[in-house]
Amino acid sequence: MKRFLVLVVALISSGMVAGQSSPYRLRVLSWSCQAFPRGVLIQGTVRNISSRPLQDLRVNARIIGPGLRMATNSAPLQDRNLLPGESARFELRIRTNFDTVSRCELWFRNPKVIQIATLVPNPR
Repeated sequence: MKRFLVLVVALISSGMVAGQSSPYRLRVLSWSCQAFPRGVLIQGTVRNISSRPLQDLRVNARIIGPGLRMATNSAPLQDRNLLPGESARFELRIRTNFDTVSRCELWFRNPKVIQIATLVPNPR
């Protein structure tokens, strides 16, 4: 009986693991973070890699400058609703009070989710 129980638990566990999908819902295909005097322009393309539509998407960014000074902003995506497999372009301008950028951070959200799990490569 004990072996049977262990076998059942092992089968259920392996089935759960095999049936789980990726926790990521979006993949940034490409993006850039370009500094200009007193600001930054962020542009790129994102794809819905989940099995469900995503609605009311916003791109968010945080720019970190010298001395850990920060600037943030967000903007709706041009195509705010993405069906599974669809891609959309995004663009975001952020005004800063510094001229050099140490780091750009990018994420996506909608009114229901504070931060949508996203695969984000380094900017180009």
